Amino acid sequence: MGTIEDLRAALQERVPLTGAAVGSGMTAAAAAEGGADFLLALSAGVFRLQGVGSMAALMPYGNANRTTWEVAVREVRPRVPDLPVFLGLCAQDPEPRPFEEIRGHGFAGVTNFPTVGFIDGRYREALEAAGLGFARELEMLRKAREAGLLTLGFCFNPEQARELTRLGVDILCINLGFADLRERERSDRDAALDRSVQQIHEILAAAAGKPYAMIFGGPVLLPQDAALIYQRTPALGYIGGSAIERLPASAVIAQTMRDFKQTTLAGRREGRLGSMIGTSRAMQAVFESIRRVAKSDAPVLLVGESGTGKELAAREIHRLSGRSRSPMVSWNCGATTEGLAQSELFGHERGAFSGATRAHTGRFEAAHGGTLFMDEVTDLPLPVQASLLRVLQEGEIVPVGGEKTLHVDVRLIAASNRDFSSQISGGRFRLDLYYRLSTVILRIPPLRERREDIPGLIRELCQEFARQYESPAPRIPKGVLDALVGHGWPGNIRQLRNVVERLFLLGEGKTASRAWLEEMFALDRAFEAPPPATPQSRASRRKRLREVLAAHDGNKTRAARELGITRKTLYSWLQ
Repeated sequence: MGTIEDLRAALQERVPLTGAAVGSGMTAAAAAEGGADFLLALSAGVFRLQGVGSMAALMPYGNANRTTWEVAVREVRPRVPDLPVFLGLCAQDPEPRPFEEIRGHGFAGVTNFPTVGFIDGRYREALEAAGLGFARELEMLRKAREAGLLTLGFCFNPEQARELTRLGVDILCINLGFADLRERERSDRDAALDRSVQQIHEILAAAAGKPYAMIFGGPVLLPQDAALIYQRTPALGYIGGSAIERLPASAVIAQTMRDFKQTTLAGRREGRLGSMIGTSRAMQAVFESIRRVAKSDAPVLLVGESGTGKELAAREIHRLSGRSRSPMVSWNCGATTEGLAQSELFGHERGAFSGATRAHTGRFEAAHGGTLFMDEVTDLPLPVQASLLRVLQEGEIVPVGGEKTLHVDVRLIAASNRDFSSQISGGRFRLDLYYRLSTVILRIPPLRERREDIPGLIRELCQEFARQYESPAPRIPKGVLDALVGHGWPGNIRQLRNVVERLFLLGEGKTASRAWLEEMFALDRAFEAPPPATPQSRASRRKRLREVLAAHDGNKTRAARELGITRKTLYSWLQ
């Protein structure tokens, strides 16, 4: 960032910024190398480096301000003399350090940390009653502003945000809670991010004016988490604490800051829709189609090869739809029997069949008001296809072994990696059900048709595995990256993910070599090129195409839709 005046100008112009909360000179230098625009010297950082969480900063281990001052003056400022540094001050200290002295040591500003915002219950009530509450922090920040220092105000709720913005703090830091570094299911992390989005909107709605808002802590542990926040809220930047400093190696810290910097600068302009990323023309077209389709309740059929991300597309359609507050239920139809499929989809009553010792809620009932995603729908047994068709026509189900009819309000999204034309002509899939499912058809392109997205996908996967395995990302030379981009990827993103994970598990953070990559790809080559079609299969395909074209008076768009193929594929069949 440069000087303090450069930071003031960036805040005035609302330039996206990234900051790091640090507790040592090593962390400060690594964060600066990664592109941090400013630093916060906090007592929490000192405790993080001792292997404990930021919460330790709230414990009475000693004088928080003295601890922070010694680290900031002796370690942080000498290592990053040209980078703006905010000093974390505990306003409850009975002997605060003079602001003139703070300015004299070259600090850019101060922030209210540790803050009573972390504390609630009777302890908080006692602090407030003793005059040691949030009002004291406001007074400290007011005096800092009068002394010519920049101010960064930590807030946890709308009331605090309102008071901080009335005071005129330069940066409103929305604290989303302590960072949770435990391994969690993706659905739990998504739910936590959704709650944070709601929290940010509530806080900024209460804030006076349009403050420069940044986010801190909570479920934002990866750059892609920050990208989701930027997409869905007016937040302008990110300050990393535990998500950066508790990772063990300075190389990881530097890389993480680079990634957050890149994500922040890209902000809402990045080629991303929720968990899907891609700047290619093919993926941008998919994103636009998803946004349009999400506005309706029409059934959607997702087609594409295995591993292309069809379930991610289904989740984004649901998230952007009016049904997003209700559940999205997923079910894979592959390798299932007729009886099991009927029970899974429509539920069953107790005693409906041998072993049915209790009633079971089916997927349709569980998804009532929301979305049901059925993957590998072409694998459904034909009798179940007939039952599914009736449900889609009538909006009612009858559990197996039951007599009562249940009304269900469900939007259906189906997916398959098979060719519907061959499934229908072979008698394995009902044409009338295909018409019901294919009100809208979205094709998710294979990775080989969006090669320009591969570097970004690799970067995102490296961020994820760096955290999972607590290991620095392996260096990928240009030649190796070119080979990755040029590979056929028959397994698509699923295969790419597997390769990147193997880099972490076997590479141990070392530079990836071309020879090692070729060894990994050796087994894939047998699958990259499909066997050439026989003259009979070509003739059969053309015959089927001519029949469909004739039925649609030569309209190629409608013919391609019925066959479940793209217009590009249709033209190739005509050649």
